[in-house]
Amino acid sequence: MSEPTTLVSRHLTSDGVVTWTRCACGRLRMDLVPAGGGQGLAAGPCPHRAVSPRGA
Repeated sequence: MSEPTTLVSRHLTSDGVVTWTRCACGRLRMDLVPAGGGQGLAAGPCPHRAVSPRGA
């Protein structure tokens, strides 16, 4: 089961949408959903959160 997360910020960039979230344990996570589709990118994934970048 995933721990709750808090949306910190969401920004539209030339590459797509960048979303920063904070896990209940305090860790930050960055997700990029590319504007042209394709595979997303995640940085700082928390082991408590098993969600793909598109699910963020």
